[in-house]
Amino acid sequence: MSNHAIKPEEVKGFPHTNKHAKIVKDKKQIRVVERHYYWDAERHRGLEKRKYIGFVVDGVYYTNEEYCRKFKRNGKKRIVVQRECPNENSSVMDKVVPALETRHAAEFPLYYAIARDTGLTEDLTSIWGEHYAQIILSIAFHWIHTGHNAAYLYESWSPGRFLPYSENLSSKELSEFFADLTRVQGWRKHFFGARLARLPEDDVLSFDATNIASEAEDLSCARYGRGKPGFYQNQIGLIVLYGHRSQMPVLFRMLPGNITDVTTVPDMLFRFEEITNNKRVFAAVVDRGYCSLDNIARFIDKQSRVILAAKDNMKCVTDAVETALPELSSVRNYIWDKECWGYTVPIEHEFPDGKKRKLWVHVYRNGQMEHNETTDLTKTLRKFEQEWNAYTPKKKTCTGESSLKKSPLLKYYIAPGKPGENELVRNLTAIQAAMDHSGLFCNITTFECSAEDALVEYATRDCIEKSFKSGKSNANMDTLRSHGDETSEGRLLISFCCMTILSRLYQLMRKPVTLVTTGGKNKDFPPLINDMTFHELCNHLDSIRILFDGKGNKRWCEVTKKQHMIALRMGYPDLYKTLPDWGVK
Repeated sequence: MSNHAIKPEEVKGFPHTNKHAKIVKDKKQIRVVERHYYWDAERHRGLEKRKYIGFVVDGVYYTNEEYCRKFKRNGKKRIVVQRECPNENSSVMDKVVPALETRHAAEFPLYYAIARDTGLTEDLTSIWGEHYAQIILSIAFHWIHTGHNAAYLYESWSPGRFLPYSENLSSKELSEFFADLTRVQGWRKHFFGARLARLPEDDVLSFDATNIASEAEDLSCARYGRGKPGFYQNQIGLIVLYGHRSQMPVLFRMLPGNITDVTTVPDMLFRFEEITNNKRVFAAVVDRGYCSLDNIARFIDKQSRVILAAKDNMKCVTDAVETALPELSSVRNYIWDKECWGYTVPIEHEFPDGKKRKLWVHVYRNGQMEHNETTDLTKTLRKFEQEWNAYTPKKKTCTGESSLKKSPLLKYYIAPGKPGENELVRNLTAIQAAMDHSGLFCNITTFECSAEDALVEYATRDCIEKSFKSGKSNANMDTLRSHGDETSEGRLLISFCCMTILSRLYQLMRKPVTLVTTGGKNKDFPPLINDMTFHELCNHLDSIRILFDGKGNKRWCEVTKKQHMIALRMGYPDLYKTLPDWGVK
């Protein structure tokens, strides 16, 4: 449209009160100027002096300041516009793709369907708006598809892809975008509250923490701490709450990397109550590392319903084991689904602060574990006896005398004497006690429940480990490439979205599907995970593309029968049959 076709009354927001304001064309841009005329005495003629006061873009007037905040010099829209939403009428999603151009769709429609069905799209839109939600999902698709989260890779990867947001984004724009996500006031409470509101009322939450390596020293959470491999590194901490019933991550939080995750559980449960307006957790599951009398006391005092694996050296646990041993051979205490015995012992235990608190210790015995531990013990003792009897000071290949005399295995022998001189005499009572306690393991709960229920819920805890693993393996979540707290947390927010999509995707891959054939008969399909891995699924769907005719119409290009079958077995039979209502037109 030329500047001659644009009239001031057709421009939204035009400064009509300014009598000197005119619309002119400046190269490829439409500008609004003030025209001031004056008499030049030297030239003896009238001249014009222009003052540029704004721009006209798609029929909308922007002052110079507004234009600089929302557009680049080349006229392209900025991603971060200082919390002011872009004009929805000129949204990039309404852009028309040129005729006969194809876009690589691959498994992106599957990711989008999962994000929609889990409520992730709706929750993102409610907090950041549709425009930002589409960008978040596009970046998440990139990280899952490539397994890399480096910001500079997105600009070269996104062209030609069918994504919720189709424009190229530079690494600088993405860094600004990550930081801008966390500047929305109250986003944590509202977003995590929305995710938590989707949990069933009786959901059980797993808690876990991990360390993420970071080379950025200017992060307030970056600390020099001991990583899980055993060496020290600059790192930050990430803690996550995960729903067992929903199999969804529902909350995350950054913390300094030198804080041990053992001390963060009560604070995390408080954060849950703060976000959900003091709604209590139905039950939370934590691993053995969090089992301490201090933590248990804090859980009980806060009335938190917690299931945790017990350490066998705690007095309340050893007392419960002795009480439960006679009951761990009775068929009435056998847990058939878990192939083990279980017995619950209520304990009134006195804590270091002098207060008595009630807790429940669930003691289990597994026959296979008992056999393995007994076999390992006897093999270890026989090997130790052979080394003891074969010891001579002259043989350098033998185990040293000091190592033999300080071995913890000596508790299984009576008056051992010296290696190589005195023959070992077995302490049958000690060995019998060890065998009696083989195959045992315990859980502690701060609320009354059966041994079977406590075991079933704790056994489900591996879902959070799998979620962490999928996020680290498939979205590069274990590497934080950012400087600044706001940018880092914005990155982790998108990693959280990746974990949400991947968790549901793996859940769908593990579900069997029943299809009603044309003859009215049911045909059962086994879980898709039996036939292919996640990467094989992506490889099978990678060739799918969408063709555009330049008039806003589109259609699928050559979707094979096997690709339709994969979508069907994932629970989306029409995924590649009906055209998506998102993305560019």
